[in-house]
Amino acid sequence: MLHKPRLLGTRTMTHKAIYRAAVLLACVALLIATTHAAPAKPRFPTWDEVDQATLKFFDEQPNFGAGEIISQSQVRGLFEELKRMGWTLPKPQKILDLVPGDNETLVRDMRTADGRKFAKQISGLPNAYDRLDRLIRMPTGRSAVARLIKGPDGVWLLQYMTEDPGGAAMGRMLSNTPTGKDFNRPTGRIYMVPELINELRGAYPKAPVR
Repeated sequence: MLHKPRLLGTRTMTHKAIYRAAVLLACVALLIATTHAAPAKPRFPTWDEVDQATLKFFDEQPNFGAGEIISQSQVRGLFEELKRMGWTLPKPQKILDLVPGDNETLVRDMRTADGRKFAKQISGLPNAYDRLDRLIRMPTGRSAVARLIKGPDGVWLLQYMTEDPGGAAMGRMLSNTPTGKDFNRPTGRIYMVPELINELRGAYPKAPVR
């Protein structure tokens, strides 16, 4: 009687083994698909989410308090956070150029212990940082600003410059000097968080894609 030759190295798969193999192949296929799939695009944030994220970002900055001066490195960090949230600003450098650089004298002076204390005291004065910025660019302005920050009458003198008619008259006199042009006018720069939020609001698309 003739017998069929056996195929060496083969075995009959049971239904259970076939099921396990199918599950394993499905898992491998899912893993490959997941590995090569593009990451999900974050949802475009609402304006309220941008507003709250900005406030939260600066609230979490080390040694940073309300009314203090902001700088370019901080704003770059905020832009990265907004990008992760789904909003990439179309022209970020345009805003960055309006923010004081980290190495500017005004920024360094306002981030000393005396400067941080002074910032809290002047945060409610209109265009206070604008006046300091214009003053510090004048020939003896650096020492003048340092005296305002450290002196006991610094807040009163800045209040006089920003709110009193006599201070406005003094500013007009300074405007006639070679380095004091437009002393009483805002510089157009961004010094504090509320000013940055206003600038972001202007850059936020009126009809963002959802």
